[in-house]
Amino acid sequence: MFVTNISIKRPVFITVIIIVFIVVGMLCYQGLSINDMPQADFPYVTVAIEQHGVAPDQMETNVAKKVEEAIGQISGVKHIYTNISEGACNVIVEFDLAKSPDVAAQEVRDKVSSIRKSLPSDIEEPIIAKYDFSATPILSLAVSGTLDNRAKSKIVDDVITKSLYTVSGVGSVKVYGKEEREIKIKVDLEKLAEYGLVPAEMVSAIQSGNLEVPAGKVTDGQSEISLRTDNKVKSLEDFYNITVGERSGREIKVRDVATVSDGIKDKDSISYYDGKEAIGIDIIKQSGSNTVLVSDNVKKQLDFIKANLPQGMSIDVVADNSVSIRDSVNEVVKTILEGCVLAIIIVFVFLREWESTLISGISLPTSIVTTFIAMKVMNFSLNTMSLMALSLAVGLLIDDAIVVIENIVRHLHMGKSPMQAAQEATSEIGLAVLATTFAVVAVFVPIAMVSGIIGKYFVEFGLTVAFSMLVSLFISFTLVPMMSSRLLKPEQKTKKTFVGHFLDWFNDKFDLLGTTYSKILKVVLNHRLITIIVTIIIFAASMRIIPMLGFSFIPSTDAGGVNISAGTDSGLTLETVGEKAKEIEAKLKKYPEVTHMYTTVSSDKISIYAKLTEKQEREKSSQQIASEMREDLKGITGIELAVKASSLGPNEGKDVSFVIMGTNMESMQAFALKAKRLLSQDPHAKDVALDLKTGKTETKLEINRDKASDLGVNVSLAAATIQALFDGIDAGKFEWAGDRYNVRVSLQDDQRKSLDNLDGIYVNGSNDQMIPLANVSQKVLSTSYSTIHRYDRLVQIELSANVEGIPTGDFLNSYTNKLENEMEVPAGVIVKVGGMNETMQEGFSSLVTALLMGIMFMFLVMAMQFESFLDPIAIMFSLPMALIGAVLGLYIAGSELSILSLIGIILLMGLVAKNGILLIDFTKQKMKAGFEVKEALIEAGAVRLRPILMTTLAMIFGMIPVAIGSGAGAEMRAPMGHAVIGGLITSTLLTLFVVPVVYSLLDSLKMTFRRKGKKTVSPMYPGKSAPFH
Repeated sequence: MFVTNISIKRPVFITVIIIVFIVVGMLCYQGLSINDMPQADFPYVTVAIEQHGVAPDQMETNVAKKVEEAIGQISGVKHIYTNISEGACNVIVEFDLAKSPDVAAQEVRDKVSSIRKSLPSDIEEPIIAKYDFSATPILSLAVSGTLDNRAKSKIVDDVITKSLYTVSGVGSVKVYGKEEREIKIKVDLEKLAEYGLVPAEMVSAIQSGNLEVPAGKVTDGQSEISLRTDNKVKSLEDFYNITVGERSGREIKVRDVATVSDGIKDKDSISYYDGKEAIGIDIIKQSGSNTVLVSDNVKKQLDFIKANLPQGMSIDVVADNSVSIRDSVNEVVKTILEGCVLAIIIVFVFLREWESTLISGISLPTSIVTTFIAMKVMNFSLNTMSLMALSLAVGLLIDDAIVVIENIVRHLHMGKSPMQAAQEATSEIGLAVLATTFAVVAVFVPIAMVSGIIGKYFVEFGLTVAFSMLVSLFISFTLVPMMSSRLLKPEQKTKKTFVGHFLDWFNDKFDLLGTTYSKILKVVLNHRLITIIVTIIIFAASMRIIPMLGFSFIPSTDAGGVNISAGTDSGLTLETVGEKAKEIEAKLKKYPEVTHMYTTVSSDKISIYAKLTEKQEREKSSQQIASEMREDLKGITGIELAVKASSLGPNEGKDVSFVIMGTNMESMQAFALKAKRLLSQDPHAKDVALDLKTGKTETKLEINRDKASDLGVNVSLAAATIQALFDGIDAGKFEWAGDRYNVRVSLQDDQRKSLDNLDGIYVNGSNDQMIPLANVSQKVLSTSYSTIHRYDRLVQIELSANVEGIPTGDFLNSYTNKLENEMEVPAGVIVKVGGMNETMQEGFSSLVTALLMGIMFMFLVMAMQFESFLDPIAIMFSLPMALIGAVLGLYIAGSELSILSLIGIILLMGLVAKNGILLIDFTKQKMKAGFEVKEALIEAGAVRLRPILMTTLAMIFGMIPVAIGSGAGAEMRAPMGHAVIGGLITSTLLTLFVVPVVYSLLDSLKMTFRRKGKKTVSPMYPGKSAPFH
């Protein structure tokens, strides 16, 4: 081969190229980002609209439906998800993956802008942005200490948050549980009535009495001076002196009808750290930045911040996502190194020479390091998928080198010089190695083309394997023959050590095995039909094991934590929900495995992260601890509990979810309740819940428009007045020491507690008359839903649960069958699998499609190699042999069938094909030399047995660290190892017999056609066919 000849004749030239690859590869490695998952840019756009204090059903009618209608007209819209709560409407628009996220975002902005006038006038300006799937906290902090919360909050705002934003890669900083200063003006309804003032009049006066406005410019010669009117309030006393009205010639001041206080804004969340109130901080990285690097830089900045904090104040790192990522990366690197060492030992055992072992030992890390160049060029990162690809590729990368080195050593034993042996052996095996490499590449390239969200994440996996294989091919045709021509020597008689004697003994036994194999193969070739029948029986028997395996999408891992989520009844105060949180924490403190707890509380939800001791330091897994916690917390009333062990995979939501959609809420709700009861009956279903909850009891003030019109009452102004008094309304800003604080006007606290105070509210009528609100309205009590969820313009109810005791996929299939057989879905109601389950099902189907495409591409590669469409069929018969072992390997190891084990099976397809190609390629060479087909198959089996078993054992030993690993993320990678090892064992043993048998049958079939004079297929070989008996 040309490239091989150049490498042998110009060793310095190729050495320099390899050195350059290694140096550049190491530099590229250092420049690769380290993240948990590949960076993927999805065409999702969010629309957030707020309308303070408005009920969800009103938000649905006045905002959500109009926005959905407008957005639905955009081309490429796939799904629209809408979540509505009190005063907030959030819409997520999913586009086809082919759509540019930037274009999608702009088109959504244009559509929302076009309907802006049809939306309520008092909504906040819609916030439209691309949805970032990686925008999750990489670090969570807890600020605690002896200082009061207000003092801590000011330090968090003025020092900590601002300092964190200076760290490169930090995208946003979210703060929970802090106290914000607010100037509170509390209005007395009785005083307003006494002075004949209406609330709207007072709010307007306060707003206009605290302004700074430009007043134009004055030109003085060549200078221009700006003017502005400063009417801003400078102190609390100034607020008291603002004139809010005039009656009978007397100015009425704020002090006459209200009190002014320097208070704190009503909190919407509380945070606790280890049971003590704290301020929580979540740090979110910029899209595409290095998670580990950003985390390290933030922690360095925290050291500086801590050194300058006042005494009695501390910052603790509650959760650090980079730790699990770093541990997982280190574990994979360790796995790769262990696999390399074991694979190299196999080479040494078979070839018995340190020189050949050294060559393979250098080629393997060289291939891996050079792969980093391609990863950097493609903007890949070191993440779960790319590192998984490299750990799987260890055995693959040494395969080509083993085959080439073994053939060179064989030619040396024929008496050839090292130079001649390197050239001729590489040339002899070159096309076979080329075909085997491209066969594996053909299997993995379709993985990089998988559609959907899952496909975006598998791009790096498929292409990393493909890149590494192509690099390995180049190394095998350049570095390996060049070093072999310089280092390998003809076999010489030397004094043997104990190791040398052992290796000689092992290889003698292996030669005996080769002789035995040739004898068995001869018998098998004489009983081809029996061999085929037995193989089919074994395959059919192994397929019966598949239902016993269980099915899950992604194996759960022990990430060292438990997430507890508790929904509460709507309408409870923040303090009441906080007491529930403390009740939960008290039970969690009893667990010796719990080291820290971080809690956030909102008005209707409690979220607790319980950090556990290291996996090696406890006897129970995080899943077992989560199960025990769930049982302990069942006794707490008034909460809807969900307990889930944290994992390296998806953590959002529960294990399974079902979406119920339609237009008739009554029939949907009735069906949802029945479905919930059916789900609750399954002992494996835990934390069963519907996301449909009735909201707070509300009082509707129904305005009589006729009466209002007769009395000259402005309806919208009346509504704004009620909102201002009971909910409060912003009335400008108060500046102090460079900071700006909200000024909020509302009723006095005691007057906000009773509906009777509504009767004391007056609004302006015609001729500035004060009209009691009760004269134009009536109070109607009602209850609405606290949240409304919509999917593709239909109302949606989600039924969800966590699963315990059986694989998630099995549970999903079981419950789906129960729904279909035991329940009747009402007309107009749609039921489908939702959440991550839907995404994973699509991903699994796409991977199966990729597997089939890979097999087809592999067939085409082999057809090109053999210049025949018939020869590859013999090799394709070896693929089912791999499934036999893969299923047995998963079953024996207790692993489930999952997306990750399917990746192992896809890898097997390429590995098995490699062995078949080596066997058939040498068979054809012998047939060209005049051998009969039977003799050629037996000779090929004897000669190729050693490299086939060497590469197989190298792959098996290279995968052992993956299969038995116990570090971070090992549970996720292990099923791939189980499938590959099991599949290699059975496929190798069966392939050595089945492929020759099928090839001989195809040859006999062809010869039959030729004898009948039917020219249907091109000649497989120019030699003779031998009869079989």
